[in-house]
Amino acid sequence: MEHLLMFGLEITKTGADSRVHGHKPSVVRAVLCLFCMHLGRDAVELDDGSKRQRTQNTNYFTAAFRKENFTLLVKLQHPADFEMYSSLGSEEKKSFFNVKNHTQDSIHRYVQAAQTVLNIPVFKAIVKIIIGEIFLRLKLDEDGEEMEPITKTNAFKLFK
Repeated sequence: MEHLLMFGLEITKTGADSRVHGHKPSVVRAVLCLFCMHLGRDAVELDDGSKRQRTQNTNYFTAAFRKENFTLLVKLQHPADFEMYSSLGSEEKKSFFNVKNHTQDSIHRYVQAAQTVLNIPVFKAIVKIIIGEIFLRLKLDEDGEEMEPITKTNAFKLFK
């Protein structure tokens, strides 16, 4: 149980211990890494020999639990976050993952915000159809021109 707070873990599955009747009502069967769940894995440079990208999945541990496995995960996957976390006191650690603005809740976890910006050129007519017809519900004639006076000109200024 001391490892839960030390490494930022949470119990996800418990079960009865069939070997010890009456002594332990339940034992821990699985835990998950709260760093993976709330913060994602730290960005690292992939070496040239890498054949695949690092996973963004949440790491689960099942019995038998070993401290070395927890240590390896936080040192390899969450070095910066774990360094900050390990410097906190017990009460601060308990509330560390309750913060609402973690990377997990944003698109940056999936697109890895450190990557270069991706610009995709799109024809003006496509933007007019998507924004105009779908979002702004504008009526277009056969030539793609607006039939009604536009009241949303400011919306299209973003796409020039």
